[in-house]
Amino acid sequence: MNEWIRSILSIVVVLVFLVGLEQVGKRLGWTDETIRKSVHIAVGHWSLLAVWLMDSWYVAAVPLIFFTFANAVLLYKSPSPVHQTERKSFGTVYYPIALLIILYFFFESEPIAFLAGSLVLAWGDGMAALIGRKYGTIVYDLYGQKRSFQGSIAMFLSSYAVLFLLFLWNDVVLWQVVTYGFIISIIATLTEAISYRDWDNFTIPIIVAIATSLLL
Repeated sequence: MNEWIRSILSIVVVLVFLVGLEQVGKRLGWTDETIRKSVHIAVGHWSLLAVWLMDSWYVAAVPLIFFTFANAVLLYKSPSPVHQTERKSFGTVYYPIALLIILYFFFESEPIAFLAGSLVLAWGDGMAALIGRKYGTIVYDLYGQKRSFQGSIAMFLSSYAVLFLLFLWNDVVLWQVVTYGFIISIIATLTEAISYRDWDNFTIPIIVAIATSLLL
């Protein structure tokens, strides 16, 4: 199958999956925030589809460009809980833009760095928000935005689990899996903690991808 067709197919797969996930969430009585963060986690796995189905960065860029513009429009037009939050959130726009950047630099030469940036944002940031909102009792305040210690722990553990599995899957030496995964997870957690508002969707993938590239 032509690579361009596979690129378009990946858009269809993501759209179908996200609509289905949102409907399941509503039927199960999930809160809007839980649906939003579940979608956030799910979207990050598009990177696995991209590495599996596509060879060229510019072909893989097509879905990300599509979702950047689609999310920008839906931010103001959609009634979906994915885009409607307590305040206007540009995180859904920053997300694909950040992936576009790491796609350009790493997709063909170091796909493991591209995957690391995408999956750590998906799982680490997603779980930090879910756990922090539900169990966050120890709160710290940075320039007017509140985050919780429990959320940061969830960020670290989720990031470490993702990187551990990703590095093992790519036959990285075990001591590097353990140590480099730990270091990158700490970096990701600190990045999430100090990023202003929705900018963690932009900063985490880029910094994690760069760190992975430098260490491996």
